[in-house]
Amino acid sequence: MSNVKILVVEDESIVAMDIKHRAEGLGYSVTGITPSGEGAIQKASETLPDLVLMDIVLKGDMDGVEAAQKIRDTLDIPVVYLTAYSDEKTLKRAKVTEPFGYIIKPFEDRELHSAVEVALYKHKMESKLKESEKWLSTTLESIGDAVIATDENGSVKFMNPVAMEITGWGEVDAFGKDLKEVYHIIKEGSEAPVNDPVNDVVQQNQIIEFNEPTILITKEGKKVPIDDSSAPIRDKNGNVIGVALVFRDITERRKAEKEREELLKERARGELSNFVVSALPVFASNIPPQVRNNIAKSFADRFERNMKPQFDSEFAECSGDSSNNDILFNCYIEWISDFLFNLGINTEKSVVDNKNYLKFQNCPWLAEAGESPMFCLICRAMVIRSFTWTSIRGNVEQTSCMADGDGYCNFEFKFMKKNNET
Repeated sequence: MSNVKILVVEDESIVAMDIKHRAEGLGYSVTGITPSGEGAIQKASETLPDLVLMDIVLKGDMDGVEAAQKIRDTLDIPVVYLTAYSDEKTLKRAKVTEPFGYIIKPFEDRELHSAVEVALYKHKMESKLKESEKWLSTTLESIGDAVIATDENGSVKFMNPVAMEITGWGEVDAFGKDLKEVYHIIKEGSEAPVNDPVNDVVQQNQIIEFNEPTILITKEGKKVPIDDSSAPIRDKNGNVIGVALVFRDITERRKAEKEREELLKERARGELSNFVVSALPVFASNIPPQVRNNIAKSFADRFERNMKPQFDSEFAECSGDSSNNDILFNCYIEWISDFLFNLGINTEKSVVDNKNYLKFQNCPWLAEAGESPMFCLICRAMVIRSFTWTSIRGNVEQTSCMADGDGYCNFEFKFMKKNNET
């Protein structure tokens, strides 16, 4: 015996009773019969049937189409229309309510049975799909990363709350817009546009990770650093029907990394400073110049052992295969300036009368340098020795020193002319 409950909505009492007997003969349970649309809504709310057999044309203020729409919207109960005839306008209205079937009167028992069983199966599958979609939607809305989904042409179809918060776009405003308008990204530093992620994913049909630093420009024009990736959305046949973009705001991560980097730099400065200060008794001013020079050379040798591998790697990355002195020198100045900055020394490169200078604008050990020249010798040793690591033919001369009362420490770089230069 079937447990399926059916509500019959039919304004012809004899026809209604005939449908009831037929349904019960097929093993279904009829929870009620009502002749009006208003009665159908009330009966459906009271008895909660599994299915409603609804005549399209009913007497009264509410026809079957309107009643079916309200039952579907409020109770999610499937409706199968009963109709003998109807005008084209009414049928179009009926289609909008997305009925689960039609039965043309008069009908046979097998037609009734088929219509009911198909409608129940379709509703069951639709309920499972809605549940799956709701679960997926809830999952996407709950995850910490931002998610935007588009169709294969790049039109926005979905945004989760995190994506809306980062981009500044509401889902309603963004829906249907081109992704590039909502998800405006550029390469960090260069301001150059990033390749269209939708086109790349559709063309390559694979997940794409964006390894270059990327900036998202929000709806309000704010620039947000992000990590992002894109993946294809495929149908059951494997065809790409859209693209899912997943990204996250890395502002706080960048901030933490910068703070950690500054902490490490500060620690390095402190360690070098402590080392130099602790050596003061050894570097007394009354040490003979030759001994001081030997100590400075020993320091330069240790400096080369520790720092040259790092220099070689960063210098090669900066200069590439170039043999141009200007390029090589700029790469060198960039490296030595960064290194000295990590020790608390601010520098400035300048060119005066075609002469290249590197100016030390401060000295962390200025007070100590006034008592012992070793501090200036150590700084001098670092600059002169590191310049020899380049392939530039030339030398460095110190032209001024803070310990002597000058306002800054200055080094002049002199390049030797190549054989083919005049």
